[in-house]
Amino acid sequence: MTQAQGFLSWFNDYSKKTLVNNERRLVILSGCESWAMSLLLTIDEVKSALNTDTGEDFQTSSLTAQCLIYGDSPIFPANVQKKRYRDKLGSESELIIFVDSEFTIDAFAALSGTLKAGGILFLVLPSLENIFEQSLFFKRFYSLISEMSNHAIITESKTSFLSNNSDLSIEVKASATSAYPLGCFTEEQYCAVKAVEKVFSGHRKRPLVLTADRGRGKSSALAIACAQLMKAHERDEFSLIITAPDIQALSVFYRQLKQSLTSLKQQGNSITFGKARLTFMAVDQLIRAPIKVNLVLVDEAAAIPVYLLEQLLKNYHRMVFSSTVHGYEGAGRGFTLKFQKILDRLCPQWVNLHLNQPIRWRENDPLEQLVFDACLLNAELPILKTKLISHSLLSSENSSGNRGDNLNTPDEPAFKVISAKELIADEVLLQQVFAVLVTAHYQTKPSDLQLLLDNPQVQLTCLFSSKMDNAEILAVALLMNEGKGDGVNDDDIRAVKNSERRLRNQFLPQSLFSHCGFEQAFNYHYLRIMRIAVHPQVQQQGIGSQFMRHIESMAKDQGVDFIGSSFGVNPELLSFWLNAGFSTARIGFTKDKASGEHSALLIKGLAVKSEQEQQSFESNFYQSFDYLLLEEYKTLTTELVFLLLTQNVREDLSTLSARGIANVQAFSRGERLYSSCCYSLYLWLKHDLLSETKCHSAEVLQPSLVLIARLIQKHDSDSVCQQFGLTGKKMLNKHIKDYVYLRLNTAINNEEVN
Repeated sequence: MTQAQGFLSWFNDYSKKTLVNNERRLVILSGCESWAMSLLLTIDEVKSALNTDTGEDFQTSSLTAQCLIYGDSPIFPANVQKKRYRDKLGSESELIIFVDSEFTIDAFAALSGTLKAGGILFLVLPSLENIFEQSLFFKRFYSLISEMSNHAIITESKTSFLSNNSDLSIEVKASATSAYPLGCFTEEQYCAVKAVEKVFSGHRKRPLVLTADRGRGKSSALAIACAQLMKAHERDEFSLIITAPDIQALSVFYRQLKQSLTSLKQQGNSITFGKARLTFMAVDQLIRAPIKVNLVLVDEAAAIPVYLLEQLLKNYHRMVFSSTVHGYEGAGRGFTLKFQKILDRLCPQWVNLHLNQPIRWRENDPLEQLVFDACLLNAELPILKTKLISHSLLSSENSSGNRGDNLNTPDEPAFKVISAKELIADEVLLQQVFAVLVTAHYQTKPSDLQLLLDNPQVQLTCLFSSKMDNAEILAVALLMNEGKGDGVNDDDIRAVKNSERRLRNQFLPQSLFSHCGFEQAFNYHYLRIMRIAVHPQVQQQGIGSQFMRHIESMAKDQGVDFIGSSFGVNPELLSFWLNAGFSTARIGFTKDKASGEHSALLIKGLAVKSEQEQQSFESNFYQSFDYLLLEEYKTLTTELVFLLLTQNVREDLSTLSARGIANVQAFSRGERLYSSCCYSLYLWLKHDLLSETKCHSAEVLQPSLVLIARLIQKHDSDSVCQQFGLTGKKMLNKHIKDYVYLRLNTAINNEEVN
């Protein structure tokens, strides 16, 4: 028997057992790719998928559904585009071949969710010994596989296959039959169907959020509910809209809909049943031109930017959001962390329903467990036992003007740098660290764990409740060393300057060089704060600020010139960084696809020379800020613009002349029209925002925002009135006049007191 024949015999038995157990499994083929191909070509589905003589386009072939191939191997031509693997979410496959030299764990995790019960995921790798030397992440991954007997590891050097003709006869079980009404497989799924129907029949503005891990029947529940609604309204003008990141993600939905609604008619993206209609529409189309519809359903919602989901909520009053919650979509837990805050604000009576029981495969499916464990998708945030931690923090920070230099006493928080080897040796610590990191950022992905364990430029720092062995984690930061001394040479810099290359793990110097014109950027050493997270139980207690001081002190000891960070900017986050002494060097011109926010680059110099450069970055930013507000920054919120303007440097502002002051005073007394002195008002307002006597309370902030929107952001009168609830232009001008009058008199009174 040849090696290939032995493999086929083994595979047939192995796949039968997988199907009998209603599970999915992983097979590692470790060796050269041509050897792996010789084995896999014995499988009919693989042979069919790789057969280019069918006349079908390989990328769109119907055979792709049977066998997905992902990676960058010339021997295994991929039928899943490298950066478009998320398009497959919501579809199903029978086999997956993963041959990727970079081992893109995000793609691996995502595509594993498409595999049907009885399916096999083949991971083709070179020599395992070489991988272990290069990757702690994969060493842990392999250790997890080795502990799970359901998975198989086959190496080229030690290939031996058994026919495995055991006494146990293998009979493929019949497909599970539905035990609940409407073709539902679990009570949870039936409850989900009824909950979707209630969104239509119940009160407006009470959206349903349906969450679960993959394989729990979310998409099918949506389809069953749609079928029931269309049956009930087949004689009415009834309209349903379904949307998703891509129509391909709805293959399970449409298959179930056709099973539940056998006599439907389909034309393009629309399905009709009598007069009832269901239509697929892209998210941007739904937002751009709101339409009249009875119910809007969003599948794979976590793969859609949160700001777009917010727009949908504002435009439509009967909505269902269905989402996977464990991060396959690459949006981390943003759907549960960030979107729920939006729901609380816009629709406080929204309904949450979570499905636990799997339908597409058995409980404790081996592949699902492996992916969860390997990527820490199920890492639980530890509940802190530490009580009154804020009191010890505040007392240590405020005593004798000390700002935390003596914090590491036995009963006070301890700052530690933790190596990747320490994390690998302590699984509990690794899970706790990652769980805290995930809570702080909605874009956390499985690849972040890979970065943490494998990238030599990364440092992990933690703040513990004490120095004791049983101390609890209060805060975590993921840091990246960049710039001078981190593998950048003259050729790299020249390539960046000529826009020929983007350097990995060099975000800060590259951005300062390319966008801020800092020619000497790569001559400095940077520490970029990629993630900083405080445990939710002890947030808003000064711990984040204290943690930042520790990080800054460590950076100085390491000879770092700048510490910096880049993030989706909003007033809350920006305030934290500004209070820590950082300056705004840049705000990106486009919105982030996931958050809908502009990215901000903030920097802080740690030496005399770098502090001077920090001031230069800030000055350059504000020189063009007003100009960019008219176009590139026109979507910045007024609250954010207010915060940025309060950080301007008075010496950099245009001087307000005596005539300009007279214009402002005359306007405040009603002696001048707004348009005839608006430029003087504009200059005066920028100075007034820097006034030391100005209180940034809510009472003062709201009137200030009106003036900022009108005078500095140049929004038209109608827009400003709509934004701030003013009845018209007359009321707006009175508001501006009264505010200016009040501020001028306050300034005069303060001068008299002084």
